[in-house]
Amino acid sequence: MISHKIDKTVTCTIVGDGMVGKSQICKTFIGDLTIEDYEATVTNEYSVLTQFMGDKYTLRIIDSSGQHDYKDIRTVSYKESEAFILCYNLSDRDSFESIETFWIPEIRKLCKKTPVILVATGKDLHDDNENNNVSKEEHLSVMDKYGIDAYVECSSYNKDEVNEVFEDVLLSVIKSKKKRRSNILHHLLAR
Repeated sequence: MISHKIDKTVTCTIVGDGMVGKSQICKTFIGDLTIEDYEATVTNEYSVLTQFMGDKYTLRIIDSSGQHDYKDIRTVSYKESEAFILCYNLSDRDSFESIETFWIPEIRKLCKKTPVILVATGKDLHDDNENNNVSKEEHLSVMDKYGIDAYVECSSYNKDEVNEVFEDVLLSVIKSKKKRRSNILHHLLAR
């Protein structure tokens, strides 16, 4: 009996301004819980075998630079990404505003229909009484306006919350693939 291995590799790129916790999210997901001083990322890549909804997946995570001037390096990975994790820090209004002014336009210019998961980091450090905070209404408005697929608030150091981010990535990719297949089938049958 010949068995056919179905490739269940999902590639996602994590983007957002520098110092919002992107690299720590990746490290927490792969099980590296060490805390290091901040060092700007140009590009790192992680590959993790994970299980979701009874299936095994290889999750390929591209941790991209948060510096706006590294666009040429960063956007190379966009074409192969099946989902984006778009991060901002709950207590950093500038990082949230960059979502609309920089990150979504950059992503949508190259990847119009690729799923995007909006991730608010710094949940563990968030103080509801600070003036610089982003309100729930504001991120819900961004989700609605740009068709964001999911939203997660997390601490970059909390394994369960970080796992939720990547579960949303896999769920969004699965839904996107089913929708594309359905559209192709509908188009073929309409002929």
